[in-house]
Amino acid sequence: MDELRLIKKIQRSGDRSAADELVQYYYDEIYGFVKKQVSNAGVALDLTQEIFISMLRTIGFYDVKRGAGFRTWLYRIATNKVVDWFRSRAYHMTAKTIPLDEVEPIDETDFTQQFEDSDFTKKVCAFVGGTSPDTQKIFRLHIFGGYTFSEIAGIEGLPEGSVKSKYYRLINLLRKEFADYG
Repeated sequence: MDELRLIKKIQRSGDRSAADELVQYYYDEIYGFVKKQVSNAGVALDLTQEIFISMLRTIGFYDVKRGAGFRTWLYRIATNKVVDWFRSRAYHMTAKTIPLDEVEPIDETDFTQQFEDSDFTKKVCAFVGGTSPDTQKIFRLHIFGGYTFSEIAGIEGLPEGSVKSKYYRLINLLRKEFADYG
């Protein structure tokens, strides 16, 4: 697939077949990214559809010569949609914060192994949905998108240290919240 050619065709003339090809190329990847987070196939389908509709509506603003790569741009749209979905459901949750000086290094291995359990994943995603949008984006891009902290810093326009700090602060909150989990 020649992504750049397809994007330009869509931007110039709204070429429907180019749009279909671009959507088909990324559909399974984005659907998987979303489904891991919402743990509900129907909701994941709806959100994935919203993501691609949003992508097609705003692709005219995507600058092929500057900024992030298309895949990164698409993941940013997807992450924002997932954060919005969790925020819309999170009215009953309260964000818990801990002071920065209480953040301590953790062993991510235990957390990652537990995260493989889908019931645990649902609970974690619900908890994360109650945190700030910036923290949610960092968590989702790192855990579900596989982005490095450096890449996330570039996507979000934040210093890498801030990205790491927010991520590890959330991981510590999660460890405390789910300390008694199975």
